Amino acid sequence: MVLTVADDGAGFDEAAVPPGGVGIAGMRERIAELGGEVKLCSSPGRGTTVTVSLPDRSG
Repeated sequence: MVLTVADDGAGFDEAAVPPGGVGIAGMRERIAELGGEVKLCSSPGRGTTVTVSLPDRSG
């Protein structure tokens, strides 16, 4: 399963995100616990896209 959320907002510099926060790191930890991954793409003035991929567990 893949979920993508995108906006055309202000965006941010990914390299400038301080370590130790709970937002992005928390998302990555929770999704990793489910066997998935988070991809983040953002840059100032260009919005942000977050894509979450999870393994298919429909059985």
